[in-house]
Amino acid sequence: MRQVLASQGCHADLVIGVALPFSAHAWVQSGNNILTDPLELVEPYKPILVV
Repeated sequence: MRQVLASQGCHADLVIGVALPFSAHAWVQSGNNILTDPLELVEPYKPILVV
């Protein structure tokens, strides 16, 4: 998805987050807009890497 957006001139980041007890999740975000998941799914995760 990130590459498709970039080809259209839209910058987006791949964000990797973790939560306890251990789980991990990744999503695509442009600025404050989460593009791949509902906010409720992403909220429990603390971002540890933004690419």
